[in-house]
Amino acid sequence: TVVEVVAHQIRPHVSSLVVVVGHVGGQVAAMLSALDITLAINENVDRGMLSSVQAGILAANHGRGYLICLGDQPSLRGAAIDAVVRASVGAAGIVIPTFDGQRGHPVFIHRRYRSEILGLDPQRVGLNAVTRAHAQDTIEVALDDELILDDMDTPSDYAREIERAGAHG
Repeated sequence: TVVEVVAHQIRPHVSSLVVVVGHVGGQVAAMLSALDITLAINENVDRGMLSSVQAGILAANHGRGYLICLGDQPSLRGAAIDAVVRASVGAAGIVIPTFDGQRGHPVFIHRRYRSEILGLDPQRVGLNAVTRAHAQDTIEVALDDELILDDMDTPSDYAREIERAGAHG
């Protein structure tokens, strides 16, 4: 499945991995049982993506911060993940990869923003409210990798990813 591919891509690059799911948590847990992950159920999935970020943060250990990845980004490359993780070691509290000036994923957010993120109303704002409020603490990492912008929102996006996976084995 897509979530398995994404989890396998991310796991080697982080000390712990939280996968946030909605109502199909048991099915996803079974698929990911071979990986060392924490599964977080988002009971408020209808409230938007920020509610999933909040569920993940609540379930995460107390490391340096959070690498926010999309579950529908199966073509994300390890080099992009590594670039964001490497940049997160510096002083910046927020690290965002870019391609051709456009922001993508994964995004690193330092744990000092935990309370602020958890206090946001996901029906009113998104995570970009934090990045805008803390622009002085945000760095962008320019990557030569357009795949940081890709995710799957439509059937044609899914077909593109199937074709891409077939072309790469």
